[in-house]
Amino acid sequence: MAAYYYLARTRQGERIKGMVEAESEAAAASQLRPRGLVVISIKKDSFFSFVRQASLTCLKILQPRVKSKDVIIFTRQFATLISTGIPIVQALGILIEQTTNTTLKDILNEVRKDVEAGMALSTALTKHPKIFPPLFTNMIKAGEMGGILEAILTRLAGYLEYADTIKQRMKTALRYPIFVMFMAGGLTVAALFFILPEMEVLFAEAFQAELPALTQFMLDLSDFAREKFYLLILIILLLGIGYYLTKRSSRGGDFLDRLKLKIPILGKLFHKIALSRFSRTLAILSNSGVPILDALDMTGKAAENRIVQKATEEAKNSLREGETIAGPLRRSPVFPPMVVNMVAIGEETGALDEMLNKVADFYDQEVEAIVNSLASLIEPLLIVFLGATVGIIAVAMYLPYFSMFEYIGG
Repeated sequence: MAAYYYLARTRQGERIKGMVEAESEAAAASQLRPRGLVVISIKKDSFFSFVRQASLTCLKILQPRVKSKDVIIFTRQFATLISTGIPIVQALGILIEQTTNTTLKDILNEVRKDVEAGMALSTALTKHPKIFPPLFTNMIKAGEMGGILEAILTRLAGYLEYADTIKQRMKTALRYPIFVMFMAGGLTVAALFFILPEMEVLFAEAFQAELPALTQFMLDLSDFAREKFYLLILIILLLGIGYYLTKRSSRGGDFLDRLKLKIPILGKLFHKIALSRFSRTLAILSNSGVPILDALDMTGKAAENRIVQKATEEAKNSLREGETIAGPLRRSPVFPPMVVNMVAIGEETGALDEMLNKVADFYDQEVEAIVNSLASLIEPLLIVFLGATVGIIAVAMYLPYFSMFEYIGG
């Protein structure tokens, strides 16, 4: 809503000024007519509208975030209530009372009001795309059209739980490496900004001879970091902005997603997760009655990898021209022969969703095996990295004393 300043005339002919909040000028004028006012002019107050919008944005930021688990619980409970024959509006009311997340509660209140006003459930959910993405709303729409909303909600809850499990596996695989890298970076910063400057003063007083090359290099690095720290911050910011802009661009996003699949060790994990997500998403959408072209479009976006998404778009175009899905997938290096052959068999036999579920089950097991082996493989490498970081700093600090002892002994 926006604020509008108005100039109007009363029935007695007196001119008055005021302000009202409305969606448009016409809506503002309609508010003034019941008061017996004849509108002379209406002008939008941009500053007030800006302040109001900014305050609403701040309130949204302060509101609790709707997590994936909140949506999963809502979907599972909604399916249970619908299965007992409770009407949708009444079921939404029960869920609103049970929901502890205030943000989700407000959204569900809006959805219930829209449904009470005669809007379809899927249409009401599309007004909140950040909470209910197109995949969610399209499956709900297919359930409404086919009269199988309960079954669709159950499948949807299972899929959301599966997607959340994939995310948790990714976090599990990356949590320890990120922690070790953070510790190594913290120790390096502490050494450069606090420890080495003190050691430099001590070396200047105790040693008249030239310092060892490693020690001198670390001291010079410490001086540079302390004197030019703003350059380091600027470089980090530029790298962050550059990464963001590269990721947003078409070519840059393709390059990063292609590079992501080639990272040593983690690249295989990202690849198998993308294949598992592709297979499971397309299986559940095709099995839920979503049109195959729409299913392919949503599957490509759900894969969260542009290389997979491009191959899916080619498959969609191929299908639109009367060809098969497997053809374009066979030409893409992302999809191994096993996946392509299973899709081809599924298309020929009419059991595409069954074949895709088998592919997803296979890659889920592969992902589980990689995650379990990553800990045993990465842990010693990271310990060596952390030890080398600390060791280089320690050697650089004590090397002058070793040189001094050798000089005295000689």
